[in-house]
Amino acid sequence: MADNVRYEVDERGAALLTLSRPDRRNMWTAQMETEFYDCLDRAAGDTRVRAIVVTGAGSSFVPGLDPAVLVDLTSGSAYAANRRPQTHATTIPKPVIGAINGSCAGIGLAQALMFDYRFAVRGAKFSTVFAKRGLPAEDATAWILTRLVGPAHAFELLASGRVFLAEEAAELGVVQRLSDADRVVEDALGFAHGLAANVSPVAMAMIKSQVWRDCETTLEAARIRAQYLLKLAKEQPDFAEGTASLTEKRRPDFAPYSTLHF
Repeated sequence: MADNVRYEVDERGAALLTLSRPDRRNMWTAQMETEFYDCLDRAAGDTRVRAIVVTGAGSSFVPGLDPAVLVDLTSGSAYAANRRPQTHATTIPKPVIGAINGSCAGIGLAQALMFDYRFAVRGAKFSTVFAKRGLPAEDATAWILTRLVGPAHAFELLASGRVFLAEEAAELGVVQRLSDADRVVEDALGFAHGLAANVSPVAMAMIKSQVWRDCETTLEAARIRAQYLLKLAKEQPDFAEGTASLTEKRRPDFAPYSTLHF
């Protein structure tokens, strides 16, 4: 079976994952999902990689679940066995950046919402679409949308299942930056390169964990956890290097990320 996800790493510390089913406009399948999560795990363990960019092949990102899969599901077939949660990207300790190059709907939008930052092509079409298929908001889509756009906007986008364009997505906060079609990957990679060149991998992993996990807890619990992370960070080589680079007025030279438990 041909690979549904291409994995490339450049010399500046960015991994580019390209969702690639060009004959089906990158419509989602269980096989693509497995390969995508495998690639995320591969990038997490790849010492060359400081940041991850995800895009789609051609002029589409992921316009939804492949209709052939939907037909099977209505007949009672199981989608996948031992499936990893669709929040998997939030558990990767390195930043995951979306370069949404075209249609992004249903499970494609659910995946994109798990990224840490999103670029999108002007005019790209977005839709939650679940309600139109007789389904609730998939996995954590409602949770994330509510925090990005507020409960009223989240309700409207989920309940109507309407199509909205990248420009509205940016106004609402669903995406953070707009790009031209021929620059969206380049812009996302540029953002990734900036993180790779200037930011401590240890600090990045801690900050990502705080952003995703602290909103599940109380303000006081988040404060206490931040104090713990601060103590842990001070014990890592990145703290000494970050301080030395400041006093020596040079760019920091951080070592590759090594797994920490926090």
